[in-house]
Amino acid sequence: MNRSSSHQLAENLLRFLRENTDCYYTPESLAAKFSVSINDISTAITVAESWGYRFSYSGLKIRIQECPDLLTDTELQYGLSTKYIGQVIHAYRKVKSTNDIARELAEGGAGEGTIVTAEEQTQGRGRLGRQWHSPSGKGVYLSMILRPVFPPEQAPGISLLTALALADTISSCCPGLVQIKWPNDVLVNGKKTAGILTELSADKTTINYLIVGVGVNINHTTGDFPPEIQQIATSVAIAAGYPIRRVPLVQGFLAAFERMYEQYCRSGLQGFLSQLRSYSSLLGKEVTLNKGNKTLTGIARDIDPSGALVVACDNRLITVTSGEVTVVKN
Repeated sequence: MNRSSSHQLAENLLRFLRENTDCYYTPESLAAKFSVSINDISTAITVAESWGYRFSYSGLKIRIQECPDLLTDTELQYGLSTKYIGQVIHAYRKVKSTNDIARELAEGGAGEGTIVTAEEQTQGRGRLGRQWHSPSGKGVYLSMILRPVFPPEQAPGISLLTALALADTISSCCPGLVQIKWPNDVLVNGKKTAGILTELSADKTTINYLIVGVGVNINHTTGDFPPEIQQIATSVAIAAGYPIRRVPLVQGFLAAFERMYEQYCRSGLQGFLSQLRSYSSLLGKEVTLNKGNKTLTGIARDIDPSGALVVACDNRLITVTSGEVTVVKN
């Protein structure tokens, strides 16, 4: 059995054993189940163990005992409650950028809801060309392919929608500590924990595809961040005070996003405005807006139905659809 076929058998074996965790199986019964030899089953078990899976034995019988917290299709799809988001997963150990791979898949016709995950990114990107620090096994680095039928001008609201789905999900670990910094960052205890990068392919009236990239700091310690961002970045585990299992967190996010996305496709952001306002880290505060070569200062007053930030500046209200916004610290 070559490496590719042994890995595929290991995947199939794990899916079967995950569905039957209370049962012990003999090597002979597993070999018959998958129409392979007993040696092939032994090789597949060895491969699975190299991935971090652990098995318990009763005599010669075997069952699965412990599963690693890896963002693979096997783990993420086991118990995933979505209809289409995450039902096709391309999982990698190490990539330059999940958004880049998702774009290639989208150009090749990959369906809506296809996601790309990685344990590590070497060239992860944030907004405005910034790097997203993506150490191995610590965070969530994930990109989704969407093919919405709404017009291109509605696409920017997806960043806020994704931030809301993330905020709701992270709040299960850090209740009362989560905020959204317009338009696409999630803060915990006032520090950046998650970022969203959306990339659009469209003509004047039609969206070809939309890539939604998500980076979340999950089990980072302070020392995992470069020195220059240690004062402004944090992780879910730091805030919660305990290690976080990433798989159920991602599954919860995918389910929340799918539910919100379907509503967004029907009626836009209108039904989410109260939640977005309650999570906002900017509303009611003096902010500075950098847009191109202009800098404006005013009070962030609202988020409108299009997802724009409404800022009171020089006795008038300005609608801000993009740009870098920071809170003025007194």
